[in-house]
Amino acid sequence: MYKIGELSKLCRIPVKTLRFYDSEGLLPPNRIDEMTGYRYYSAVKLSDCYRIIALKELGFSLREIKELFSLPKENLSAFLKGKEEELRRLQRQTQSRIAILQNLNHDLKERKIMFDIVIRKSDGIRLAYDRKILAEKSQAEDHLQEMRGAIPQGILGHRTVLMDYEPEFVSRNFDTGLGVEITGKLPKSCGFSERTLSFGEDTASLACACGEYEEGVIALQKYVLDHDYQIVGPTCKIMYEDGTVEIKLPVVKLGELDMSHNEEFDKPFVNDEAVIGHWEMIDFLPCREMFHPEKQKSGCIKEMEKGLYFLPGGEWYWSFGWTKGLLFSSCGYPHRKSQNAYTIEEIAGETYLFLEFKGPNYYRGGRPELWVFRKTDSKAYRKQEIMSVDEIPDLPAEDASVLGKWNVCSLVQHIEEFDPLNPDIVLPYEDLYWRTAVFLEDGGMENSFRNRNDGSFRTDTSEVWRWMKGYVICTPQSTASKYILQEIGQVPYLFVQWKSGDYSFGGSEPYWYVFRR
Repeated sequence: MYKIGELSKLCRIPVKTLRFYDSEGLLPPNRIDEMTGYRYYSAVKLSDCYRIIALKELGFSLREIKELFSLPKENLSAFLKGKEEELRRLQRQTQSRIAILQNLNHDLKERKIMFDIVIRKSDGIRLAYDRKILAEKSQAEDHLQEMRGAIPQGILGHRTVLMDYEPEFVSRNFDTGLGVEITGKLPKSCGFSERTLSFGEDTASLACACGEYEEGVIALQKYVLDHDYQIVGPTCKIMYEDGTVEIKLPVVKLGELDMSHNEEFDKPFVNDEAVIGHWEMIDFLPCREMFHPEKQKSGCIKEMEKGLYFLPGGEWYWSFGWTKGLLFSSCGYPHRKSQNAYTIEEIAGETYLFLEFKGPNYYRGGRPELWVFRKTDSKAYRKQEIMSVDEIPDLPAEDASVLGKWNVCSLVQHIEEFDPLNPDIVLPYEDLYWRTAVFLEDGGMENSFRNRNDGSFRTDTSEVWRWMKGYVICTPQSTASKYILQEIGQVPYLFVQWKSGDYSFGGSEPYWYVFRR
């Protein structure tokens, strides 16, 4: 047995610290002499001392070490795994802080201005509010002055506000919210609405001089995108009487992609006559507030060029089905099943559908995207009516160069993008759907495909697929897909258009599957 001083010398832990460990129940002595009060420790306690030292160096607190000592062996692994995850979070946080410092240093060198950006909640502002589409930005100041002149002096606050409802850069015709701070009830005779501008959720903020506003907006947007935040609302410019400007941008922090999340389509069908028919897509926005019926904002609507159809009875087409209040979607990469809420509104004689679509950011802890559609008709379409079909050429199956079996190796958007040394351009190999293509002498085909759900394979016969010189024909879909044979590095590759539902229903340009003999 060792006295406390002897144990201290052996393990190089101060006596004072050993006494503290004892008082915390972490390292009690084996025996205490009743006469002298001396603590005595067995040699086994030396092992406990080393374990405490090692765990402290790994970042464990004394509370955690005490808990770990009390756990049975079968629970130790889970406890240590939890600590590992905590340290990984700390590592990511440290890397993020390093990136922030690097960006600040870069901005200081480039702009000679260092903006201090914070993400936080803050108090709201009570406003007299108006919204206009201004031909020029300079018109905003004139309108704010008119507003201040129309509001009773006794309720005028010190701040004025501009809301930028444009998600993309525009050079004129700005959709702008204009606000003057008020401290009391707004008379109806003023002609403005009353609202409270709220910042109750995470908001990226910075303060700068009036002349630094444009640079400040660029710096703020760059910061939130570089640090995995989703922008979920308009940019707010708050102007103070001394020329100081505060810029605020509502955001949501994004996390790791949840690869497992899927929503089953288990809702019973409930009819909604108001939604049946064709809807053209007119906008794609961060939130409902940014929509204006007289001003389309987004250029990112090409993928929905043919719009959206709601078929009678909730019938599925392409990747979509529905029941009242919900659009079901089964699409994307990784493949997602989701239930997306919709609402319908009548605005200025037009019928609009606002769809909260669960895009990639949603599966990282973000918000749904807002897709806006305008109704064009209420026709009860059937799937066959809205599907694009090709004119099938009448050509012989005479091309000896393609006969035989081909194995897939890549998928590309454009043929010139294919690189044999880097084939995983669009999708990794294991996620490719089409796997083999067999060209038979009689014009028949046998093509195999991989089920994305369970990894099983199926082979379609010549009843589904056939070929003719220059084309692969899918009989059920009435598509004629071009094929092109190219030699790259003395190796023959076969490129075949993939005319999926994105082509037949969405109007998108087909991608190309790449095969090697």
